[in-house]
Amino acid sequence: MDRALAGRRSPSCARTVTNSPGGLLGRRPRWLRSLTDDRGSSNIEMAILFPTFVILILLGVQTAMIFHGRMVALSAAQQGAAAESAYRAPDGAGQAQAGAYLTRMGDVLNEWEITVTPVAEGGAEPTAVRVTVTGTTLGWLGRRFQVSQTAYSPIEQFTTETDS
Repeated sequence: MDRALAGRRSPSCARTVTNSPGGLLGRRPRWLRSLTDDRGSSNIEMAILFPTFVILILLGVQTAMIFHGRMVALSAAQQGAAAESAYRAPDGAGQAQAGAYLTRMGDVLNEWEITVTPVAEGGAEPTAVRVTVTGTTLGWLGRRFQVSQTAYSPIEQFTTETDS
């Protein structure tokens, strides 16, 4: 064997792969090549995922609105219970205070109702007061959710050492 031909291959065993119609990749039918093509796949993925993301965001906003409505109802109930249980508070002070708070808060709670219930523990005289605030929160697409919160407070009384 000649040293000049020692490191060379013969032309018959060389194989060239090209993307031309005559190459190996060009031998598949056009419809089969279009099935493996990735062009336009990100548009389809976004068309499927975008509505899902929008719905998740709107559900998060709705959940936040429900919790905000619950916190407003609880604050109104606590203020009403504090006003109703104050020392020598007039009748209806708790309902007036809770109603004033809900009016200041605007449309967070709609169709609200305030219930003040005296609680008598062991005797005929009430020793505590329970205030319940019920209403509907704002919602999207016309949906409203009912919320209800209750606060409890003992009635303040002046006592002396001999009263105990």
